[in-house]
Amino acid sequence: SHRLKQEISWLYQVPQEKTSVVYNGVNSHAFDYHVDPGEIKRKYAIGPLDPMILFAGRMVVQKGPDILARTMPSILRYYPNAKFVYAGDGHLKGEVCRIAQSLGVSHAIRILGMKGGQELYDLFKACDVVAVPSRNEPFGIVILEGWSARKPVVCTKRGGPAEFVWHEVNGLQAADTP
Repeated sequence: SHRLKQEISWLYQVPQEKTSVVYNGVNSHAFDYHVDPGEIKRKYAIGPLDPMILFAGRMVVQKGPDILARTMPSILRYYPNAKFVYAGDGHLKGEVCRIAQSLGVSHAIRILGMKGGQELYDLFKACDVVAVPSRNEPFGIVILEGWSARKPVVCTKRGGPAEFVWHEVNGLQAADTP
């Protein structure tokens, strides 16, 4: 935030003491309800006790859905029943499926397409981890949504999330190379 204040001061010629950084936010109250995670998981052919990793966002290079797909074998080694749920659309959808197939882990992937509203909130509430494998993330609203659903978040060390996701404090940071 100090660096941002310096940039604003330089760019707009405003004294730093007259600026404040206000981060993005979400309506966390939208997540204040109870779900039966097993029931939500069942809708997507996921066992009630299967660990569920959620990717929610556009399936494009910037958001790194392929990075998450390449991590699947190493996670499945320790959690063989884990399921990787992708809620979103984009040009990398087919590539993610091809990666999973080439790695022999197609059984563990669920590509749901674009989800929103209550259905997306239910996925956040039912998942065990929110994955944000972005190559370049200006902020990462999905992280705030994950936290609002009271879920742990794993993100890459790129961009905005590095400023507010503190490794092993309020989330985990990982390299963007599997």
